[in-house]
Amino acid sequence: MNGLAVTVFGAEIGPVELVIAIVFAALGVRSAVYWIRHPVRATDATDELLFAAFVTGRVGTWLLAAGMFVLFGTIHTVGRAYTDDASQFKWIVLVFLVLGAMQLLAAWFLGARDAWQGDAGDGDPGDEPGPPAA
Repeated sequence: MNGLAVTVFGAEIGPVELVIAIVFAALGVRSAVYWIRHPVRATDATDELLFAAFVTGRVGTWLLAAGMFVLFGTIHTVGRAYTDDASQFKWIVLVFLVLGAMQLLAAWFLGARDAWQGDAGDGDPGDEPGPPAA
């Protein structure tokens, strides 16, 4: 590899891949801290499990993206040989898609639970400001 390679855990990785991986890992940690500080106010275990699936999908997607840059950045062959070397890790794309689908479905089910339970409320969505207190 060129002279700019950085050794991480005994494998050489380019500085661009390393910087992108660090940014994605930082976004994953930031996402985890944000969602831990803003827990869902659940009334039953189903809401808590859906929220846990949502957070796992969201944080896992960021961290897996960081891992993908590190993993694929350690492959130093070029051309068709790179594709052959990287093909042993094609399962990681499936994990990436599963985490994204888990986040999407958990968010959708969390949002749709009130409609399924017939709890329409008083018509106020809750995000609009109410009249001023007298």
